[in-house]
Amino acid sequence: LPSIDIPRPQARSGTPRRRRAAARSERWRCAAAGPWPLLGVLAAQALLSLRLFPANTTFRDEALYLWTGQLEWSGWLHGAQVPGYFPTFLSGSPVVYPPLAALANSAGGLAAARGLSLCFMLGATALLYCVTIRIFDRRAALFAAALFAGVGSVQFLGGFATYDAMALFLLALATWLGVRAAEAGPAAQCLLEISAGAALAVSDAAKYAATLFDPVAIVVIALLVWQRRGRGRGIAAALTVATTAVTLIGWALRIAGTGYWQGIEDTTLARQHGDVPVPGILFASGKWIGVVAVLAVIGAASMTVTGRWPQKALAWSLAAAVFLAPAEQARIHVITSLFKHVAYGAWFGCIVAGYGLGALALAVPAAKVRAALAAGAATVVLAAVPGVFLASFHFASWPRATAMITAIRADLSSARGPRLLEDSYIIEYYLRDRLGWQNLTSNYYFTYTDPLTGAYVAQPRAAYTDAIRHRYFGLIELSYSPHASDGYDAVITSAIARYGGYRLVTDIPFRTSADEGRFLVWVRQRARARPR
Repeated sequence: LPSIDIPRPQARSGTPRRRRAAARSERWRCAAAGPWPLLGVLAAQALLSLRLFPANTTFRDEALYLWTGQLEWSGWLHGAQVPGYFPTFLSGSPVVYPPLAALANSAGGLAAARGLSLCFMLGATALLYCVTIRIFDRRAALFAAALFAGVGSVQFLGGFATYDAMALFLLALATWLGVRAAEAGPAAQCLLEISAGAALAVSDAAKYAATLFDPVAIVVIALLVWQRRGRGRGIAAALTVATTAVTLIGWALRIAGTGYWQGIEDTTLARQHGDVPVPGILFASGKWIGVVAVLAVIGAASMTVTGRWPQKALAWSLAAAVFLAPAEQARIHVITSLFKHVAYGAWFGCIVAGYGLGALALAVPAAKVRAALAAGAATVVLAAVPGVFLASFHFASWPRATAMITAIRADLSSARGPRLLEDSYIIEYYLRDRLGWQNLTSNYYFTYTDPLTGAYVAQPRAAYTDAIRHRYFGLIELSYSPHASDGYDAVITSAIARYGGYRLVTDIPFRTSADEGRFLVWVRQRARARPR
């Protein structure tokens, strides 16, 4: 008789505890393959920035750009006069970010304007994930997004209503469009590369300093296209993106006029050098992005061992971007805005840093993969802890202006004539219905015509002194600090003490995380004092 195979009952694989563990592991693996990890990272990033919203009143730069946007809308819609000096001293175009922020502010106040920045930063993190997953893999993408979300500068910019978040988002968008071009067909590839160049141009217009990172985005796009499509196509991609960006910027500058070019030179290209020593700038940079820099170098070194030439060049280009902002500001010995600028390089650096964290799991035996992933996750969490304190410290570095605004509001009715305001942008933002920008003077620059002699005084020090001697200003406001006074505060207070004619009506002490001082407000006395 032919033999018959009698089926036997299958042995159960493992104990019930092991089967349950295997089921949980499968569920976690399925969840990790979906959008939930990224959504978790974005939720954590949002919470880290949202906690900063109520921490302080508006900063001068925030108030300046929101006020600028309001005036631009008034000019467009109602033909109101707009200050012609905006393009000459702003660090970004007054018609790109400010009007958009002003719309958010009109809808929900300062919280909504800061919420707009948070949306841009969340978008930058999502684009970082999308770019990394196309260059490397999902594991590296998740590590990169989580690492970037915890950077102190990223937390800060997500709660700060200035142009940086928008410029960084557009820079990330340009990179993502170029990376997508490496996978698209010929027609779509050309369209995506042109779109990437346009996004770079708008990013540069939103903030001129973003131009420093244009070469990084172009090199990343070119090397990835080279890797996927060949060297010739990579060079063509770089030329397409760069030509589009340069053409659009040149066209915009030609239409905008000389005022914009003066602003670009004064704030970016020919920025005045400072006196901060190089070690101090490098130390401050290390506090903000030191962990990202180290992990980026490790990731690039890992790719050097295993990758081909285009991959190696791509990895080191990403790692080098982390050092661009510190190197540039060390060159001019200026630490101002360093904490914001390092976020741009961190975006690129986190791509290869995420690869370095993920590569650890590939370098260990299979039994230790879970431990390697846990070590990478712990590194990301620990890296975010200093960022929490740095962002909070920096958000408390300017004085809360609530009491000062209340005092100014009460004194305006008795103060006729021009106003000399150190915090003019903040006061204008909160009291815009009661002030006219034509009557405002800052404590940074002023010229004056002597009413008795008719002489034009162009030197600010002498102009402030002569104007106070003749009681030109109806109200004077200073946020005076003996340790770090801005502008011509000492000249102004000295002239008031010498010539009189003003009555001190407000003296409010303030304390910040870095300094302390007093809000001082003087109102012109009714009786004219004789010059001594």
